[in-house]
Amino acid sequence: MIKKILLLCVLATACSYGVKEENIKKVIESKTQQVINILKDSSLSQTKKEKKSIKVMDPLFSYKKMAKISLAKKWKTLSKEEKKAFTKAFEHKIKYAYIDKLKLYKNQKIIISEPKKIKNNRLTLTSKIIGKNETFIIVNSFYKKKNTKEWYIYDVKLAGVSIMQTYRKQFKAFLKTKSFKQLLNSL
Repeated sequence: MIKKILLLCVLATACSYGVKEENIKKVIESKTQQVINILKDSSLSQTKKEKKSIKVMDPLFSYKKMAKISLAKKWKTLSKEEKKAFTKAFEHKIKYAYIDKLKLYKNQKIIISEPKKIKNNRLTLTSKIIGKNETFIIVNSFYKKKNTKEWYIYDVKLAGVSIMQTYRKQFKAFLKTKSFKQLLNSL
C-alpha cells in the first residue's frame, strides 16, 4: 500500500527549471498526463518508460534543497565537495525510488486542487488519487527560489507523512553509529 501511495505521489507531482506560481497547477496536470501517457504506451519498453517519465518529472524537483533538508544540521558540517557528492547520490536514490513505483500505476484517477499559499515563499498543492477501493491524499510542498519567480518541489507528504522527514530520521539514526562516508556509500 505504501508503495502504491509513493507511486501516486510521484505521479501527482510533476524539472531544475521550476515553474511560476500562476502556472503550478497547469504544469503539474500537464506533467502528470504526460507520464500517464508514457506509462500507457505499449510500444515502449519498461526501461524507456522509466527514462522518459523521469525526464518529464525531473525539472521541478530541487534535489539540493531535498538533500539539505534530509541531512538537517549535518549539512552545515560538510565540505562543498561532500555536499555535491551527497546531493548527486540522494538525487539518484530519489529517482530510482520513483522508477520502482512507476510499475504500480493502474489507471487511477488523479484530481489536482489549486495551490495553497502557506508563506510568501512556500505553498502546497494537494492531489487526490482515486482508485477502485481507496483514495489517497498527496501534498506537494513547493518553495520559491530566492531572487527568482521559480517554484520547486522540496517535499511530498503521503497520508500526512513527509518523505523528507522520513529520510531525515533515517539518516540521523544512521549517522549516530556510522560515518558520513558510509552513508554516502549506502546511497
